[in-house]
Amino acid sequence: MRAVTRHIEGVPEEWKSTNDWDSHRELLWLATEKTNGGWIEFGGGYGSTFLLKDKLGDWFTSFDNNVEWCKKTGARFVKDYLAIRINGCKDNLKCLFIDCAPGEIRKELIEKWKDTPIIILHDTEPGADYVYGMSEILSTFKYRLDYQPEGKPHTTAVSNTVNVCTWI
Repeated sequence: MRAVTRHIEGVPEEWKSTNDWDSHRELLWLATEKTNGGWIEFGGGYGSTFLLKDKLGDWFTSFDNNVEWCKKTGARFVKDYLAIRINGCKDNLKCLFIDCAPGEIRKELIEKWKDTPIIILHDTEPGADYVYGMSEILSTFKYRLDYQPEGKPHTTAVSNTVNVCTWI
């Protein structure tokens, strides 16, 4: 099942997108409203990390492979996203947000973490597939919600267990 939306109702002002880099904010906000439990972010940034930390508190952890971004955002440094092992957390992990560099690794992360109840990915518009190569793996999920704000990069929520299409 797949749903597409260009607008999300009720988004607080601080969660509204201001540029191409934070066009995922509205869908992230919606997902925080619809989930209860742990969140992990791969790829910290000004457009997401502080908002998610403020809203989710101890239920949120951000990882980044860039020392400077870790200093700026408070993310935990990791050399290799694929090497991350979360002991004792998987049963309570509700959402994984992937917006990391290098972009080519995103499809491998989706495959590795596909059992996570909800995965949210930034930069899912067709024109970006030549870099990220996620379209094929995204089509394997039972439920898919595409947020396509006009003129900005798209963000997609996928799941095999949670009907994210009912969020809009």
